Amino acid sequence: TGVPGLDEMLGGGIPVGRTILVTGATGTGKSTLGIEFLVYGAQNSENGILISLEEDPEDLYEDYLNFGWDLKKLERENKLRIITPPVPLKIEEADVDVDSLINTIQRAVSDIEAKRLVIDSISVLTSGLKEKERRKKILKLSTLLRELECTSLVISELTETEEENSDYGVGGYIFQGIISLYYKKKGAARVRGIEIRKMRGVAHSTKTKTMEITSKGLKVYSEDFII
Repeated sequence: TGVPGLDEMLGGGIPVGRTILVTGATGTGKSTLGIEFLVYGAQNSENGILISLEEDPEDLYEDYLNFGWDLKKLERENKLRIITPPVPLKIEEADVDVDSLINTIQRAVSDIEAKRLVIDSISVLTSGLKEKERRKKILKLSTLLRELECTSLVISELTETEEENSDYGVGGYIFQGIISLYYKKKGAARVRGIEIRKMRGVAHSTKTKTMEITSKGLKVYSEDFII
């Protein structure tokens, strides 16, 4: 993944070609994890695709330049492709044609021979749908990702209440791994944590570790995350 400490928790990293669900509430660092995963890949001969369903590319360029990640330069070099709807979507207004999105993803992966892919976020694709339709959309998308043979992170937004009680629904068994991020109140401040809930075929850490968003990106520490 390129994230210090996370790869150690994973016994080296995410197996190639797997599709991983990344979950957490607002402010946990999900999008930053996705971008760092893509940037590290682009710097190490693994081109990447970002499907950004909520953020405008110009905002992404500006925000992540603060970490020293020049996304615009990576795009010019064909190491990264950022795909957004014509107008960035708000979850409550979401109406994304999955078949059209799939075709767009397939073309982009072929164009730059991408090996990594991030969807931010699947919550936009499934917002307001009944469970049956939601399941169908996720299944269709996960099938595509497996066929593309990219290593993919699919980001899902949870409220803090859902975070405590979630069984991850259909995603719990469709995806080959689940990484959960936390941002909890401790005294007068909040602290971040990260947990590998599931990672098929990997002898991963079962502990929740303390994490921080630094000026250079995410950093996972060896100390346990305790509230």
